Amino acid sequence: MKSVRAAMMLVLALLAPACRKSSSEHKSPQQVPPQTVLESIVPPGSSPPVSLIWNVGFAENVTQAEMEDMYRRFLQLSQDLWSVTEGQVCLSKIRFFDNVAPGASPSASENLRVPNLDAVIYAAANWDVAPVTGQVLFFSPPGTLGRTDRRIDIPDDVGRLTLLHEGSHFVWRLTWSGNHLPPGLDDEYNYDPSDPACIMDLMFSPLRWCSGGTLPAPNHVTKDGGQGATSCWEQIRKDYPAFTFNGSSRTSAPLPPLAVEYTNEP
Repeated sequence: MKSVRAAMMLVLALLAPACRKSSSEHKSPQQVPPQTVLESIVPPGSSPPVSLIWNVGFAENVTQAEMEDMYRRFLQLSQDLWSVTEGQVCLSKIRFFDNVAPGASPSASENLRVPNLDAVIYAAANWDVAPVTGQVLFFSPPGTLGRTDRRIDIPDDVGRLTLLHEGSHFVWRLTWSGNHLPPGLDDEYNYDPSDPACIMDLMFSPLRWCSGGTLPAPNHVTKDGGQGATSCWEQIRKDYPAFTFNGSSRTSAPLPPLAVEYTNEP
């Protein structure tokens, strides 16, 4: 893994039936609509469900069709986040821009200042950090590297699992304290024992984040992480106590719609 002060995080990184009222006497519980926040990260202290707004820029000038194709991938990402969070986090809007950094390369991405963006999409031909297939940069002063203190970088041929893996790093503001870990879900769980079924540990079958401690179906028993956490969900629960984990990593709650805006350079 490449280590810089901007702390690039390596990758490698996948719904629901509609609810209906049965009758006037026996009504199904109303699904609480997500609280849409203007932020790209789940705000600390918030209560679920929460939907996020992301600003996504293509480094190069691209066609409207290419933006629309990427929208479908982000729609899948929203579905996947909704599933692994058991109906607690999704995306509400994606704003696409192009021509934000023509000629830029991922190998120098820690120097790319795009203060209004949450993600930068590079042309696959310019993706010069293989075999890395995506990354998240942390610890930039707010308002310089990206819209928050972090940014996702991916190639334009990004796969479903890569996008979910990087999105998983991105969406939480956590309080890791061990091993100089950044404030997102740990990268690949390089600290034993590994969990081959966690999306953050490169195997991801079934699709889920790992649990541990007293949480349902614990599958991490030790880990040198922040606040003594042993798993993804344990750390999330420590920093977001209003969120829950029931051990299913799926939900029957209908996925909220994902709006999209395109700002396409001619």
